[in-house]
Amino acid sequence: MAKFCPNGHQMEESWEICPYCQRTGYQGATSATAGKTRLETEAPSASGESPGRKTVLLSERRKPAVVGWLVALSGEQKGEDFRLREGQNMVGSTSDADVVLHDSTVSGRHASLRHGEGRFYLTDLDSTNGTYLNDRPVATARQELKDNDVIRLGDVSLKFKCL
Repeated sequence: MAKFCPNGHQMEESWEICPYCQRTGYQGATSATAGKTRLETEAPSASGESPGRKTVLLSERRKPAVVGWLVALSGEQKGEDFRLREGQNMVGSTSDADVVLHDSTVSGRHASLRHGEGRFYLTDLDSTNGTYLNDRPVATARQELKDNDVIRLGDVSLKFKCL
C-alpha cells in the first residue's frame, strides 16, 4: 500500500517527513484518494451494446482565473514566474503560500496580494524584513498595484504584471 503525507504527497515507505511540505504523518492510499475520482457510465447505445465506463479525475476545488503574475528579478528563483489568481494570494516562504519564495529573508506569511473588482492591492503582513513597493515601504494598510510595479520582500525583488 502506498504511503502519503497529510497533504496527499506520495512518500517512500521509509520516509517519516514529507520532502515537499516538511510534515510528518501517514495517510493510507484509500483516504488520500477518496473523493478525487468518480466512475462515469455512458448510456447504452442504440445497438444494445453495453455502456462504456471510464474513471474521471475530479479537482478538489476549481481554481479561480489567472489575473496576473509575478516574475522574480533576483534571488534563488530569478526568472521564475508565479501566477496570481482572483481573490487573495499569500506570498511567503511557507509551503502553503500561494507564491512560495525560497529565501531566508522572506517571512513565512510575508505579504498578501489581493485582486478584486479589477484592482490589485498589496499588504504587508507584519513581516520581519518589510515589504517595499517601488523602493518605498508598504505599511500594513493596503496599497494599490499598477502594471510593472516592482515589489521587494526581504532580498527578493519581483516584477508585477497584470492581465
